[in-house]
Amino acid sequence: MDAARRYKRYPRVAQDNNWEGRVELRVAFAESGAMSSLTVKKGAGRAALDDAAQAMIRSAQSQTPVPPGLRGKAFVVEIPVDFLLRDEVR
Repeated sequence: MDAARRYKRYPRVAQDNNWEGRVELRVAFAESGAMSSLTVKKGAGRAALDDAAQAMIRSAQSQTPVPPGLRGKAFVVEIPVDFLLRDEVR
């Protein structure tokens, strides 16, 4: 998640309209360690926030190593991404 947070971008349209929310993502990985699917388990109610959360994970994918205990195994992780205006510097 540390690598992914570096790629988090609060969409300008969401900031301008005071949109906040939590996006819950489901990320599946193949035995090779490659991401096999990325889906929105529960959206924030705003497509811009859902899309930004998915983009964050896609951007961080190549820089996030698979933990040693999961190498060679298929696995799924669920990741919450919060978009809160108070966390943004305007």
